[in-house]
Amino acid sequence: MRRAFEKSCLNAIPPSAVPGMRNRRERLHPAGLLFKVCRVMTELARVVVTVGGVVLIVGVLSDAVATLIVTQGSASLWRPTRLFYASTWRATRAVAARLPDRPGEYALNVYPALSLLGLLVLWLAGLMLGWSLVYWGLDQRLGGTRDFGTLVYYAGTSLVTPVFGSAHGGLVRMLTLLETLTGLVTIALMISYLPALYGAYSRREARLLTLDDPSGERITPVRVIALNAPGGDVEMLYRSFAEWEMWTADVLESHVSYPMLALFRSQHPGQSWVTALGVITDAATLTSACVEGARNREPYFLYRRGQRAVLEISDRLHVPKAGTPVSWLIEANFEIAWRLLVDTGLPLREKAVAWADLQSLRSAYGDDLERLIEFLVAPHGFWGHSAQATVAGEVAQAASEARKKARAG
Repeated sequence: MRRAFEKSCLNAIPPSAVPGMRNRRERLHPAGLLFKVCRVMTELARVVVTVGGVVLIVGVLSDAVATLIVTQGSASLWRPTRLFYASTWRATRAVAARLPDRPGEYALNVYPALSLLGLLVLWLAGLMLGWSLVYWGLDQRLGGTRDFGTLVYYAGTSLVTPVFGSAHGGLVRMLTLLETLTGLVTIALMISYLPALYGAYSRREARLLTLDDPSGERITPVRVIALNAPGGDVEMLYRSFAEWEMWTADVLESHVSYPMLALFRSQHPGQSWVTALGVITDAATLTSACVEGARNREPYFLYRRGQRAVLEISDRLHVPKAGTPVSWLIEANFEIAWRLLVDTGLPLREKAVAWADLQSLRSAYGDDLERLIEFLVAPHGFWGHSAQATVAGEVAQAASEARKKARAG
């Protein structure tokens, strides 16, 4: 490519520019300024391409490290991981929303695992292109040629094993070793990352199996309170909230560190980590607002942890803030919940004060919770593991409505 560029520069010099010379090369000497300009432009292009290749390699490696190792990963717009997940998740949601029920759910279920494989391929492709640009910019001869297609092939094969048979010269062999090291490190990072990811997933899902209602109905915040406070036993209720606070803290830490974990769906229909988070956080909020003395105990601690989890996970997933989602917190629903709370025998505050406090507490996270649920195409509601057979139709309807909302969005 460089030779062709120099040849075109030579041809651009007319023979009449230097009369009396026997050939074009001799005529070049008096008109050498143009030739020198062409050489400078060629060298400048090589420098630009080399720098571009180095920047691409460093960018890909830094993105892999920020995604798989650094727990406070950058959320810059240029990051390949962010661009990859933003585009592929949007496309997957759109496709799943238009497919029938079972294929649509299958697409949402397999996406997280496939996205990890796609992310690795994206990083390796970026490294291959970056090293190809470096080889071309440094004017390295591989296999007797400087053709860019050959350089791309060489860079691709050198990512996982050094190819010395085609490399001539100390510089290109050193670069080949360095390229192989970057490829192997990227693959090793992904492999070592998987156990941590699936370990966090298992802890999250195991706890969800304990969120159950013997009646087989959809689990609501007020039912969580009633089931964990038999006979108005407030201390037993607080112990339950303390256990769920630890689960919420684990979800907060793992899903902020590895946001793609939020896209992994539960194995059981009608269950989702985000709706479970909503149910227990709403239960803690309801208790903090309505039960006397709860603002100084475990319910309020769980409320704080749940609120932070909703806001920080939404921020790491870049959930759109557009629109005002529909909230269940209306006075008619509060009247129903209040009557059920009265039946539990718990010490309650004055009703009007509790209603005002409940509105204030939930406004801190309510809209973000609804947006997060819709962003993840999760069913609005949570059904216990033991109730699957009795509420299969209700669960299927909720999942279908979630996909319809994704299509509308």
